[in-house]
Amino acid sequence: MKSGFVRSLFLATALSLSIMACQPTVRNKEVLAQEGVSSELAGLRRNMISDVSYNISLSIPAEKDSAVTGKETVSFLSSAKGKIALDYTSAGNEHIILDVKKGRNSFDLDFTADNRFLNRNEEYLYSLFVPAHARSVFPCFDQPDIKARFTLSLDIPEGWTAVSNTAALDTVLLENGRSRISFGETEPISTYLFEFTAGKWQEAISDDGVRAMTAYYRETDPKKVAQLPDIFKEVRQALSWMEEYTGIKMPFSKYDFVIVPNFQFGGMEHPGAILFNERTMFLGEEPTPDEEFARKKLIAHETAHLWFGDLVTMRWFDEVWTKEVFANHLAAKMVEPMFPQINHELAWLKGYLALAMDEERTEGATAIRQELPNLSDAGLIYNNMVYDKAPVMMRMLEEYIGADPFRESLRTYLKTHSYGNATWDDLVAAMDSQSDKDVRAFSDSWVNSRRGGDMPGVLKSFSDGSQDVNEETVREAGILMAKEDFLAGNTPAKDYLETLLSALEKESNSLIASTIISSLRTPLTEMEGDRSDPERCIVKMSLTHPLESCRLQLKRLLATCGTSEEAVTTIYGIWSEENGKALTVNDYMSFACQLAIRLPDKADEIISTQRKRLDGSDPSRVFNKNNLDHFDFVSRAAMPDPQTRDQVFAELLTPEGRTVEPWAEEALGYLNHFLRDSASVKYIRPGLDALLEVKATGDIFFPGKWCGALLGGHRSTEALQALDSFLEDNPDYPQLLKNKILVAAYGLQRFNREKSLN
Repeated sequence: MKSGFVRSLFLATALSLSIMACQPTVRNKEVLAQEGVSSELAGLRRNMISDVSYNISLSIPAEKDSAVTGKETVSFLSSAKGKIALDYTSAGNEHIILDVKKGRNSFDLDFTADNRFLNRNEEYLYSLFVPAHARSVFPCFDQPDIKARFTLSLDIPEGWTAVSNTAALDTVLLENGRSRISFGETEPISTYLFEFTAGKWQEAISDDGVRAMTAYYRETDPKKVAQLPDIFKEVRQALSWMEEYTGIKMPFSKYDFVIVPNFQFGGMEHPGAILFNERTMFLGEEPTPDEEFARKKLIAHETAHLWFGDLVTMRWFDEVWTKEVFANHLAAKMVEPMFPQINHELAWLKGYLALAMDEERTEGATAIRQELPNLSDAGLIYNNMVYDKAPVMMRMLEEYIGADPFRESLRTYLKTHSYGNATWDDLVAAMDSQSDKDVRAFSDSWVNSRRGGDMPGVLKSFSDGSQDVNEETVREAGILMAKEDFLAGNTPAKDYLETLLSALEKESNSLIASTIISSLRTPLTEMEGDRSDPERCIVKMSLTHPLESCRLQLKRLLATCGTSEEAVTTIYGIWSEENGKALTVNDYMSFACQLAIRLPDKADEIISTQRKRLDGSDPSRVFNKNNLDHFDFVSRAAMPDPQTRDQVFAELLTPEGRTVEPWAEEALGYLNHFLRDSASVKYIRPGLDALLEVKATGDIFFPGKWCGALLGGHRSTEALQALDSFLEDNPDYPQLLKNKILVAAYGLQRFNREKSLN
C-alpha cells in the first residue's frame, strides 16, 4: 500500500482535515482549503506539478442507478516537498490533500463516481467533463494547464462496447458475460478532454486506406443510418483541410466519433472520441440547406478543435474563447469548398455577426474575455461573445494584418505550444512578429471591452458599399438592419411583418429566406390585435413558395407561432394526415404539443394519437424508444390541465427531473409558452430561485437555456414585475449567472419598455 491510499470518503475527508491542520504556511493552507478549483490553487499547482499520468480502472454496473466505482494510480513530478490538493468533489472540501516529496510521486486511490456527469441511461453512458467535471468522477488535478497521459480499462456489462480517446488494445471476458476493455495511453491532454463511453452502440467503420474511422450510434431508422458515408466524407474533408492549413498532421492517434441521442451540446471535441448531437448529424429525408450547412460546420468546428483546444489548450478557462474562436473562424473557411454554391459572405453574416449582435444588445452582454476566479463558474463563460463575436473579431484581425501573416502566426503558435498550453497574449506575440500592425491595440479594443469593437458598423459596411460584396449579401445585410430598426422601437410590429413578408415572397436565396423566417417569430408573437392577415400570407407561402426549404421552415414557424384559425387548421391538417413533405418525426412530435396547447379540447386525442405513432405497435413504422420516452416526457407540459403542468414544473425543479437537459428545456418552454403567459407567470420566481442549483447540477449551456425557456415566452407586465422582484431581492447575485438571466429577459424588457413609451 502506497502513501496517500484512500479507501473511502470518510478516510479522504479525515486525511484532508488532519493534514491541513498542520500546514506550515498559512497562505498555502488558505489556498488548499478553497472550494472548487480557484485560480490561486491552479497557479500553485502549475508551478509545482508536471509530467502527470493517470492509470484508471472503472467498473460499470448494468443497473442504471448503481454507482460506477474505480481505482487509479496518479503519478507526477513535484518540484518541491510539501502539501498539494488533488480535486475530488466527493471528498471533504472537494479536495484530497497529498503529502508529496520532491521528485516522482505515485498514489493509489479508490473512488466512487458521481453519475451526474456520466450521463447514465439504461443502455449507455458517456462522460462529459468540460469544463471541470472530471473531479466529480475520479481524483485529479482538474485544470486545463496540467495536461496528463491517461491509461484506461473499463469493466462493462454483457452486450456493451466501449470507446475512449485511444484504441482498445485488449478485451478480456469476465464472469456473468461481462468484459474488460483496456485502452492505450493517450497523448498529453487536459482532464476535460478525457473521454469514455460505453453501451449498446451500433458501429460503422470507414477505411480509405489512409485512415480508418469508426462511428458509434443508436439510430434505428435505416434511411438516417444511410447518411453515414456522407458524414465520414465530411470528416475526411475537414481533416485534410486542417492538415494543409496548419502544416501539422492530425495530432492524435485516431478519429472515432459517437453520435449521441439527446446530447446536451452540438458536439464535444474529445480527441479520438468526438461526441456529436444525433439530431444535427442524422438529418431528415429532405434536409434544408441550413440543416446540411449546419452539419458540415459542426463537423468542421469539432475537427478544428483537435488543433485549437486539444493540441494547444488555453491555460485557464477565462480564455476558453481562444479555442472556440478558431473552431468557428476556421470552420467558416473549411466549408467553403464543400458548398461552392453558397454565398459564404452571406452565411458569415447570418451565422456569426447576427448572433453576436443578438446578445450584445442585451444587458447581459460581456466582453469576449471575462474574469474567472474559480473553475466552478467556468461553464458560465460560454456565450455568443465567445462563439460568435470572437469570430467576427478574428475575421477583422485577419483582414487587418493580412491572410498570409495571419496563417503563419497560427502555424508558429501551434508548433511552439504543441501538447501544451498557451494564452491569447502568446498568439498576439506571434502575430506581432509576422506583422507591422498594432495587434495589441486591436485586441484591447475588441477583446477586453464590453461592447468593444463596432459590430453595427461592420454590418452597415455590408450594405453601404464599403465592402466589395454581391447583391445577395447586401440583401441579407438589409434584412438584418431592418431587424435592428424594429428592435430599437423605430418600426411597429405590423409594419415590420409586412416588410418581411413582402421580401419573402420575392426571395430566391434559401439562406436569406431562412433569415427572414427566423426574423418573423418576434413580431408575429408580439403583434397586438388580429393576426389573420399576416398568418394567411404565411399559410399560403408554406404551400406555394418556390423554395422547398422555405415551405418546410414556414410550416415549422406556423406550428410554433401561429394563432389564427387558418394557421392552426393548416397545421392540424398536416399533422393529422402526416402529409408534410420533408417533416421529421421530431417535427410531428413538436406539432402535436403545439396543437395540444392551441386546441385544449382535443389535447388528449392529439397526444394519444401521436404517442401511438411512436410506441412500436405499428410494424410499418420505425420504432425508436428514445423518441417515445422523449414525447412522454415533454408532452405532459403541453396538456391543458393546470395540475399536470404544475407537477411537471415541480419535477423540473429537481435534478432528477432535468437529467436529459434538452427534454427539460423543451418542457419548460411549453409550460411558459407565449399563449400561456398569464397562467405561467407563477413559474418565473421559483424558476429563477432554482437557477443556482440548475447551474450546480447542469452542464455548461443549461443555465442559459433554462433562463431562455423560462422567460422567452413572456411579455406581460406581471412577468416583468416577477423578474424585477427577483433582481431587487438578490442585489449580490453572481454576475456571470445574472448575465444569463438578462440575456434571456431581453425580449420581455424591450417589449415593456416600448409599450411604456407608446
